[in-house]
Amino acid sequence: MPLSKPFSGVGKNDAATAGGKGASLGEMAQAGIPVPPGFVILSGTFDTFLQGAGLVAEMESILQTVNLKEMGTVERASERIQARILGAEMPTDIAQEVEREFKKLSVQYVAIRSSATAEDSASAAWAGQLDTYLNTTEEVLLKNVQKCWASLFTSRAIFYRFEKGLQAEHISVAVVVQAMVNSETSGIAFSVHPVTEDRNQLIIEAGYGLGEAIVSGQVTPDSYVVSKEPRKIIETTVNTQNRALYRAEHGGNEWKEISEPQASAQVLTSEQILELSDLILKIENHYGFPCDIEWAYENGKFYITQSRPITTLSDTKAQSIVVLSKILEREYSLLYFQLWNTCDRDGLKLFTNQSIKHNLFIVPPRGQGGSVWYEEKELAQLEKDALSMLNNDPKIGQHMIDHFEKCWEMLEPYAKDQKTIQSGTELVEYHKTLTSYWSAMNTVYFRLPNHADIDKEFFDGMNRVREKTQEYTDKTANMLTESFERLFPQYVHLSHHVLTEDILALEKGASPDFLAALEKRAQEGCALLDETLIPLPELNENLRSKGLRLESVDTNASEIKGSTGYKGYAKGKVRVITRKADVSLLQEGEILVSVITDPDYVPAMQKAVAVVTDEGGIMSHAAIVAREMKKPCVIGTKTATQILKDGDEIEVDADAGYVRIIQKAALN
Repeated sequence: MPLSKPFSGVGKNDAATAGGKGASLGEMAQAGIPVPPGFVILSGTFDTFLQGAGLVAEMESILQTVNLKEMGTVERASERIQARILGAEMPTDIAQEVEREFKKLSVQYVAIRSSATAEDSASAAWAGQLDTYLNTTEEVLLKNVQKCWASLFTSRAIFYRFEKGLQAEHISVAVVVQAMVNSETSGIAFSVHPVTEDRNQLIIEAGYGLGEAIVSGQVTPDSYVVSKEPRKIIETTVNTQNRALYRAEHGGNEWKEISEPQASAQVLTSEQILELSDLILKIENHYGFPCDIEWAYENGKFYITQSRPITTLSDTKAQSIVVLSKILEREYSLLYFQLWNTCDRDGLKLFTNQSIKHNLFIVPPRGQGGSVWYEEKELAQLEKDALSMLNNDPKIGQHMIDHFEKCWEMLEPYAKDQKTIQSGTELVEYHKTLTSYWSAMNTVYFRLPNHADIDKEFFDGMNRVREKTQEYTDKTANMLTESFERLFPQYVHLSHHVLTEDILALEKGASPDFLAALEKRAQEGCALLDETLIPLPELNENLRSKGLRLESVDTNASEIKGSTGYKGYAKGKVRVITRKADVSLLQEGEILVSVITDPDYVPAMQKAVAVVTDEGGIMSHAAIVAREMKKPCVIGTKTATQILKDGDEIEVDADAGYVRIIQKAALN
């Protein structure tokens, strides 16, 4: 029985001996795909190693102690099995074979990749469960091969095996030894867009250096969406990459800083994107199914280092679904979201002749806050077009400034307590004026956050008029609910769920049926989807009917990625605070997890050992105050408040921008 085979000796039907990864690389190499040369240490070689070391029966016995409901049993089994594999001596014939085949490659560095024999079906993927060792030299070649064998029994691999019901199956592991590409750029690609499931779109993610940094989520790559027919780039997202993973001088990998202007430059040119797209489609056409691909680029040539089926697509051909992403969450009422919705449509159109197509505002039952959702692609295009119009036509900017000043003349007496709203009708008129005011401001300060790109003379003019209102911004917004509660004290419990038309109806004297409808809205929550008010329980059905869906969050994730607000490390229990009224609940030594922070959160931040937020950048309140307090802070996670729960024990690695769950809180 052979111990190893070159890529030319294995193909897609050899997964039982070469593993999914090895079989795929061999198949592509024989199909003319540019795959770096290499060989596969066959799974039978690992089985022979285990039998020779007398480990088979002992490992089976240890695995019988695993209980997925008790993670400690998984970890103990993993530690015992891996220790035995790593402690056993590699037989001489296997060691000599591996070293002989390595020398045939005539390279100094190789990638050592685990390749499970149960790997990567259309419904399950072992990708990420087993280990890979990049830039391996001859000195540590055998050691890393043995580590790959042992990785079949890491905690995550054992958990995955039991979770997928594979514990009764014989699963072995082959090891791929492949010439290492010293990547200038690298990344991943999907031959079908994995989010929209549009079969006519592929997506490429690209970063500097080794692709491991992208796969592990430690850098945010560029993203390029390409239509297949006609072949053209339809979307480009460029992200700043301040560091990358490269080959270290004496083997292994090391992080290196990337300076400007390279850090903010587009990683791949348009020509390279289209060249890589052709290669991706060649792979998809060869296999006859959508593929998840890893690629690398060196010395003017693309290489494919991995290809496997995409495991997350629907069984049927999907329509192109528009995904709405949560942009922010605030303690706003439906009245304020109604204002915002009008700004997005009529207000934006007033100045830029544009109108948003898809937006969503969700107000939960009996809530004191809500969330705002957009299609990020549409939002980005609106911002781009609005910026172009403002910079190309000075009259638009001056019209905006004049409009803003007229609105402020009407709002100023209320903001400075010189005038009080006296009736429901006056409150509705105030709402209209405030909407008009924000139609001008939002176009600049929300829709166009990159102020450096805006015409300086116009932006300075907007800043001058905004200075008049800056300190009153929160007050003018809060007056909506405060005035309603003062004018209609008997309906205070409905204040978060009324629209302007409801105010006018209440002022005239509402019927019992009308009041019952308002009560129901407050009890079950509601949403403004585009321009339609929808009961919250009916939202998903309405989204589907419009070809929309909400961006999903993996609430079972054990790791959350964000950005560094202030470096440091901390462990502690979570306290999720999403309302200012709950700030006092945080106890000394807990970790504050919030959507954002503002000055009202400072007492909690003083007691917390670390701060984690969904939103914000390095100049956000959370980041600034954390730096002043010298407390670890991870910002911009997007999902922390949805994944973490009170009492969860977590570690905050703010140096790397990660939050990891150590122990979930016990369910009540």
